[in-house]
Amino acid sequence: MSVPRVVVVGGGITGLAAAYYLRRIVAEGQGGLDVVVLEAEEQAGGKLRTERRDGFLVEAGPDSFLTGKPAAVDLCRELGLAGALIPQQEPRGAYVARRGQLVPIPPGMRLVHPTRPWPFLRSPLLSLPGRIRALVHPLMRTSGSADESVGAFVQRRYGAELLRVLGEPLLAGIHLADPWRLSLEATFPALRAPVRRAVPGAKPPEELAHVRGSPFVSLQGGVQQLVDALRARLDGCLQVGAPVASIVPAAGGYRVHLRQGGNEPLAAAAVVVTTPAAGAANLVRAVNPPLAELLAGSEAASSAIVTIGYRGRRAALPAGSGFVVPRDEQSRLLACTWSSVKWAGRAPDGGVLLRGFMGGWRHPELLDLGDEELIALLQDELAVTLGGSFARSVQPAVSRVHRWPAGTPLYRVGHADWLAGVRAACAASPGVWLAGAPYDGVGIPDCVRQARATADAVAAYLTGGRT
Repeated sequence: MSVPRVVVVGGGITGLAAAYYLRRIVAEGQGGLDVVVLEAEEQAGGKLRTERRDGFLVEAGPDSFLTGKPAAVDLCRELGLAGALIPQQEPRGAYVARRGQLVPIPPGMRLVHPTRPWPFLRSPLLSLPGRIRALVHPLMRTSGSADESVGAFVQRRYGAELLRVLGEPLLAGIHLADPWRLSLEATFPALRAPVRRAVPGAKPPEELAHVRGSPFVSLQGGVQQLVDALRARLDGCLQVGAPVASIVPAAGGYRVHLRQGGNEPLAAAAVVVTTPAAGAANLVRAVNPPLAELLAGSEAASSAIVTIGYRGRRAALPAGSGFVVPRDEQSRLLACTWSSVKWAGRAPDGGVLLRGFMGGWRHPELLDLGDEELIALLQDELAVTLGGSFARSVQPAVSRVHRWPAGTPLYRVGHADWLAGVRAACAASPGVWLAGAPYDGVGIPDCVRQARATADAVAAYLTGGRT
């Protein structure tokens, strides 16, 4: 090859961002580079997909990203999307479903940590003994082993009732995982020291003044707007409908074999694999069997997002942004958010757009149900907590089901050790990188951060550290 080629396997947010940063390195005059992105599906973006239906804006996967982790916001600025960023609207309160009622989460809660004792003590969310037990947390040990489960930490620090009612549905619900298997260090390390004095940071640039102070942001046109902006910058280097069969060692690097018969394998000086870990294991088996075995041992949860939209039902919703459901409620729903309350432009005036989350570690069997069954299930659950305005007999204006089999990586207790093993094994195959949600953070900012770091590492590798 006259110009080194980098093949990026996977066209989700990690793969697209990695390719973008590699192309930017080339544009900055740091040597020639041919970048190719291979995406198995006919549409790039992975879970970042947005649909417009009859005046509603439906997200297939995540609908926002954190501002406290700046990588995604910074990428939006670079792509000229700063003006398209929108803050989360008020009110930001949320609820817990308890015995058919929605009980507000007390003000001042930082995840499971009560920072305002009196509102917490007056809240009916827990029993009086449960509230007292949670408030004596300063007397409890803050740390156990070097890494422990979220369940063990929250129960020891705040009590079994707070774990059951709030900790499990809120913390474990984010990762769709059993809290007794979920690594605290890899998911919520800040819980070990939840109260810190705020340190003033740099003033946000003027183009971000409209989202200043919002912990989450989205995009006016939905999160796919970020994918579309990246695709526009990759002009021709993205191939969709191009599933990869294997990566094999070759002179000068590697050969990437596609599944379609008749296609010549692509020679590559470096390969960046951004697929889920199970898929990555199959791809690298011929290159690095020990690495493949580590990746094959990873786990992931399956889930479905059921979205329904109604016209003229805004008044039927209580103030707030949604609710979570504890396990002992005997509900098949994990959580529900009012998408149109959180974000502007998601429903016509007076309408509502609701997103229900199902499956995960509690009810993986629900993904075997048909779309209509899942939609009806969500309506039945909402009729209990929100009333008959959302019952099955009321036909929604729009309804969509998006399934994500094995779509959420499980960060088990000991994840840091597993990740260290993966990195050590990967180092035995120079020119191969892994990046994305299975490794160092599942959110959009985490994936973008990994993409940028990987692009820098690839560029340094190909230029002998001269970048």
